[in-house]
Formats: sequence, C-alpha cells, structure tokens
Amino acid sequence: MSKYNWKNEFCTGIDNLDDHHRKFFEYLMELEEAAGGSKGREVVERGLNKVDAYILFHFAEEEKLLKATGYPGLEQQIREHKFFASQIAELKERFFKGDPQIPISTLEFLRDWFLQHILESDKKYGTYLSEDDGRVEIIPSTNGKY
Repeated sequence: MSKYNWKNEFCTGIDNLDDHHRKFFEYLMELEEAAGGSKGREVVERGLNKVDAYILFHFAEEEKLLKATGYPGLEQQIREHKFFASQIAELKERFFKGDPQIPISTLEFLRDWFLQHILESDKKYGTYLSEDDGRVEIIPSTNGKY
C-alpha cells in the first residue's frame, strides 16, 4: 500500500473535478504499487492504460468546463495538461517497447507533478468559479464513463 494519501487540501471546491482528481490519484498509487512490487507485466500494463485513459478523460472534462465558464487561465491549463499527458505517453511507450521496469522515480514525478498542478493551477480555477457571477450554474455534472 502506498505511503501517500489524498488530503483535503488538494480539493479545488468543484466537487466533480475533485472526484476526478481523487480517482486519478488512486490510479497513480495503484500503478506505483504494481510497478514497485512483484506484480506481473499485465498488471502494470493495465495500470498504465487506466492512468492514461483517465487523465485524458479528466483533462477534456476540465478544459470543457473552464472554456464554458470563460476561465482566463485556460491556455496555461491546456499547456500543463499537454505536458503531463506527454509524460504518461512517454512512460507507456517505453514500457511497450520492452522496458519491463517502470522506475518508481518516474511514477513519483507523475504523482508529485499532478499534486503540485492541483495545488498551484487547479486551485486558481476553484477560486475563480467560487466567485460566482453566475458561472457556477453552468458547471456540468460529469456523467462520463468514469
């Protein structure tokens, strides 16, 4: 079991996106555990695919919300999301090209980057959306496949 736990300080105040963040954090911790233990290649592969698919789903939902609400930091969010998604894609590519070891340091980087992104970037949109002006009313509920 991972020594890292979700903390309330990671919450943005936007419930459906906070749920996304919690779920992705869980997936990262599962992947870290699988990669660092004696789990088989197929378990790590499933974990990588789950992390990759979920982060793409989450970023699309988050960007859609930020666009709909006129969030002024949207372009910076998109740049950060692209960087993070590229790091996961690179990790997957290395794994599928035969690198059986996913360095724990790489997974720690992904976890730390993700949490730092929430604390520094996502909290800003939480504040922006909480300042109302009618924006909160257009926050969609996420009824996607996740």
